[in-house]
Amino acid sequence: MKSIKPGRGPSMMGGIGSIAAGIFGIIWTIMAAAGGAPPFFALFGVIFIILAVVQAGYHFKNAVGKNRYSSFDITDETEEKDPLAERFFDSKSNTVSNLYDHKKVEFCPYCGTKTENDFQFCKQCGKKLPK
Repeated sequence: MKSIKPGRGPSMMGGIGSIAAGIFGIIWTIMAAAGGAPPFFALFGVIFIILAVVQAGYHFKNAVGKNRYSSFDITDETEEKDPLAERFFDSKSNTVSNLYDHKKVEFCPYCGTKTENDFQFCKQCGKKLPK
Protein backbone atom coordinates (compact mmCIF):
# COMPACT_ATOMS: atom_id res chain seq x y z
CA MET A 1 0.00 0.00 0.00
CA LYS A 2 1.24 3.49 -0.81
CA SER A 3 1.16 6.09 1.97
CA ILE A 4 1.35 9.84 1.63
CA LYS A 5 3.79 11.18 4.22
CA PRO A 6 4.85 14.74 5.10
CA GLY A 7 8.30 15.72 3.91
CA ARG A 8 10.96 16.04 6.57
CA GLY A 9 11.66 19.67 5.62
CA PRO A 10 8.05 20.88 5.95
CA SER A 11 7.72 18.98 9.22
CA MET A 12 10.86 20.63 10.61
CA MET A 13 9.55 24.05 9.53
CA GLY A 14 6.24 23.29 11.26
CA GLY A 15 8.17 22.42 14.42
CA ILE A 16 10.14 25.67 14.27
CA GLY A 17 6.88 27.58 13.69
CA SER A 18 5.39 25.86 16.73
CA ILE A 19 8.33 26.98 18.85
CA ALA A 20 7.78 30.55 17.63
CA ALA A 21 4.08 30.25 18.55
CA GLY A 22 5.04 28.97 22.02
CA ILE A 23 7.37 31.96 22.55
CA PHE A 24 4.55 34.26 21.48
CA GLY A 25 2.27 32.51 24.01
CA ILE A 26 4.82 33.04 26.79
CA ILE A 27 5.18 36.73 25.94
CA TRP A 28 1.39 37.09 25.72
CA THR A 29 0.89 35.47 29.14
CA ILE A 30 3.54 37.64 30.80
CA MET A 31 2.18 40.84 29.25
CA ALA A 32 -1.43 39.96 30.16
CA ALA A 33 -0.51 39.14 33.76
CA ALA A 34 1.76 42.18 34.20
CA GLY A 35 -0.67 44.58 32.53
CA GLY A 36 -3.56 43.74 34.86
CA ALA A 37 -5.71 42.20 32.14
CA PRO A 38 -8.59 39.93 33.16
CA PRO A 39 -7.43 36.37 34.01
CA PHE A 40 -8.89 34.80 30.87
CA PHE A 41 -6.34 36.74 28.77
CA ALA A 42 -3.50 35.05 30.64
CA LEU A 43 -5.33 31.71 30.37
CA PHE A 44 -5.50 32.19 26.60
CA GLY A 45 -1.71 32.51 26.56
CA VAL A 46 -1.31 29.30 28.59
CA ILE A 47 -3.60 27.41 26.19
CA PHE A 48 -1.59 28.83 23.28
CA ILE A 49 1.62 27.51 24.86
CA ILE A 50 0.14 24.04 25.42
CA LEU A 51 -1.03 23.80 21.81
CA ALA A 52 2.38 24.96 20.58
CA VAL A 53 4.16 22.27 22.63
CA VAL A 54 1.84 19.53 21.30
CA GLN A 55 2.27 20.67 17.69
CA ALA A 56 6.03 21.00 18.07
CA GLY A 57 6.21 17.43 19.35
CA TYR A 58 4.15 16.17 16.41
CA HIS A 59 6.16 18.07 13.79
CA PHE A 60 9.58 17.18 15.23
CA LYS A 61 8.56 13.49 15.44
CA ASN A 62 7.63 13.60 11.76
CA ALA A 63 10.85 15.46 10.91
CA VAL A 64 13.26 13.05 12.60
CA GLY A 65 11.25 9.90 13.37
CA LYS A 66 11.53 6.63 11.49
CA ASN A 67 7.76 6.02 11.36
CA ARG A 68 6.06 9.25 10.33
CA TYR A 69 2.32 9.90 10.15
CA SER A 70 0.92 10.10 6.62
CA SER A 71 0.23 13.37 4.80
CA PHE A 72 2.29 14.26 1.69
CA ASP A 73 5.29 12.25 0.31
CA ILE A 74 4.30 9.00 -1.40
CA THR A 75 6.21 6.11 0.16
CA ASP A 76 5.86 2.36 -0.12
CA GLU A 77 5.49 0.07 2.90
CA THR A 78 8.87 -1.45 2.01
CA GLU A 79 10.46 1.98 2.50
CA GLU A 80 8.65 3.12 5.62
CA LYS A 81 5.57 1.81 7.41
CA ASP A 82 2.63 4.05 8.29
CA PRO A 83 1.43 3.89 11.93
CA LEU A 84 -2.07 5.07 10.99
CA ALA A 85 -2.40 2.58 8.12
CA GLU A 86 -1.58 -0.25 10.51
CA ARG A 87 -4.71 0.66 12.43
CA PHE A 88 -7.12 1.29 9.52
CA PHE A 89 -5.68 -0.80 6.66
CA ASP A 90 -7.78 -3.55 5.13
CA SER A 91 -5.19 -6.00 3.74
CA LYS A 92 -7.74 -8.05 1.77
CA SER A 93 -8.78 -5.23 -0.55
CA ASN A 94 -5.69 -2.97 -0.28
CA THR A 95 -7.86 -0.03 0.76
CA VAL A 96 -8.11 2.26 3.74
CA SER A 97 -11.46 2.33 5.53
CA ASN A 98 -13.23 5.65 5.32
CA LEU A 99 -14.31 6.54 8.85
CA TYR A 100 -17.26 8.68 7.80
CA ASP A 101 -19.31 6.69 5.34
CA HIS A 102 -17.75 3.22 5.78
CA LYS A 103 -17.01 2.96 2.05
CA LYS A 104 -13.65 1.77 0.79
CA VAL A 105 -11.38 4.52 -0.52
CA GLU A 106 -8.44 3.82 -2.81
CA PHE A 107 -5.54 6.10 -3.62
CA CYS A 108 -3.58 6.60 -6.82
CA PRO A 109 -0.14 4.97 -6.34
CA TYR A 110 1.47 7.72 -8.45
CA CYS A 111 0.10 10.96 -6.97
CA GLY A 112 -1.91 9.89 -3.91
CA THR A 113 -5.27 11.31 -5.03
CA LYS A 114 -8.41 9.56 -3.73
CA THR A 115 -10.06 7.42 -6.40
CA GLU A 116 -13.32 5.52 -6.71
CA ASN A 117 -13.37 1.74 -7.01
CA ASP A 118 -14.66 1.88 -10.58
CA PHE A 119 -12.09 4.42 -11.86
CA GLN A 120 -9.66 3.14 -14.48
CA PHE A 121 -7.55 6.31 -14.62
CA CYS A 122 -6.54 8.83 -11.94
CA LYS A 123 -8.55 12.05 -12.11
CA GLN A 124 -5.49 14.07 -10.98
CA CYS A 125 -2.46 12.70 -12.90
CA GLY A 126 -4.29 10.69 -15.61
CA LYS A 127 -2.24 7.51 -15.19
CA LYS A 128 -3.88 4.09 -15.49
CA LEU A 129 -4.77 2.70 -12.07
CA PRO A 130 -3.75 -0.87 -11.21
CA LYS A 131 -6.64 -3.22 -10.35
